[in-house]
Amino acid sequence: MSAEPVAQPLVGFRRWGAKRGGLYSGIFVAGRFVPNPALGMVAPRAGQLPWPPDHDRFAKCFALRGHDAPYRDCNCGWAAYYTLHEEPELPAIECVWGAVVAWGTIIEHESGFRAEYARPLALLDRKHPEDIRERGLRLRNAADTYSIPLLGRDELIAYAAWHGEVRSPT
Repeated sequence: MSAEPVAQPLVGFRRWGAKRGGLYSGIFVAGRFVPNPALGMVAPRAGQLPWPPDHDRFAKCFALRGHDAPYRDCNCGWAAYYTLHEEPELPAIECVWGAVVAWGTIIEHESGFRAEYARPLALLDRKHPEDIRERGLRLRNAADTYSIPLLGRDELIAYAAWHGEVRSPT
């Protein structure tokens, strides 16, 4: 596990919660999306903000430990997996998967990495099976907001490879 700037951007795959056209970092608990729980603990009155559609996302540590993100002994930084499963898990209706390009300081792990900077590249065109009411509209709205394509799994992987280095799990 190293914390070094990378010479070429890395690409990876991650999931977000999609709401009101925005992509939000967060966790999925009992079939529900919880946006950025760490921020809520540190700054309870802070509003949840989506990833910005018009510029790159800079990682910050919400643990208030006084270090830059990502940091080796912390979980901060923009996380992504090296690979995208054949049928990635969709634990909540708001869940969407996509590809990111990442750069700056990168900490690599067995199955993925955490980065200082990241930007969404494309979204996986796969909606939650229980998304009966919106019928994939949340996914299309997010793609439109970020001006990124909706792609099938194989297309998404190929598209990501055009934008940076693809690494394999160790």
